[in-house]
Parts: sequence; structure tokens; C-alpha cells
Amino acid sequence: MLALVFGVNGIPSYDVLEEKTGTLEWFEEIGKRKNTLRFKLNEHDQMFVYHSVGGSLSIVKEALNKDGAALTIAYDPNDSDSAIWEFEDFHPVYQVISNGRLVKSYRSVAAKYNSNSDLAVWLLIAGLLSSVICFGIDWNVLRDGN
Repeated sequence: MLALVFGVNGIPSYDVLEEKTGTLEWFEEIGKRKNTLRFKLNEHDQMFVYHSVGGSLSIVKEALNKDGAALTIAYDPNDSDSAIWEFEDFHPVYQVISNGRLVKSYRSVAAKYNSNSDLAVWLLIAGLLSSVICFGIDWNVLRDGN
């Protein structure tokens, strides 16, 4: 849990993101609950991923699936969200625009990621408190047994 809380840098600033515009070449939903969207634009070599933690998954999915839509996405070119057994790079997406209409803004995605980070901190605190309580109970049982 400590590694999760302190090892995660959060999302990059908007200044670091790059934008790409194009039409959808392919799209897939992956994950146990189909809560990760992977896709590629015809006009670019990079592949992209949108995670459910960004929120509004169904709205983003609908925007991606719209036939012939001109998509503009803001993504992190310095980050790859791929498993080590996959030999492809999928860059996280932090903003989606479809046919000039803002579907998912960087601000709203950043807010979702930050609230997720806040939850991790509270889970860490609860885990540490639980550990202290269990240690105290175990100490009393051990002391009373001797």
C-alpha cells in the first residue's frame, strides 16, 4: 500500500500532453469488466488507452464508436500503459474531443485521478490503524497467556 500511495506520481500536467487528431482505426474493450478502452487512430502509429478511473466510460466509448468522427485526444507520449508480456505501447489518454465537441476534459479526468489517489491515502491510514489494533490484541493475548 505504501508503494501504491507514494510510488504513483499522479497524472502529468496538461503542458506535457500531446494532441493527435484522426479517425478511429480500431477499438477494443479489455479487462474483466470491460472497463479499459484501447484504440488506434488511422492517421497515427501510436495506440492509446482510456481507463475507467477517468470517468464517463460509456460517453467516451460512444464518442469513439461514432462512425467517421474526427477525434482529438490529449495523451502522455512519455508513458506507456502496457503489460510486460505485451510488445505494444498504449499511451494513456487524458482528454477526448469528438467532432469538435469536448467529450471528456483534462480537468475532469484529473479530478477523478486525484480523488482516486485520496482514497488510496485513506486506505493506507485505515490499514495502518488496523495493523496497530491487531498487534495490540495479539500482544494482550500473548501477555495473558504467559
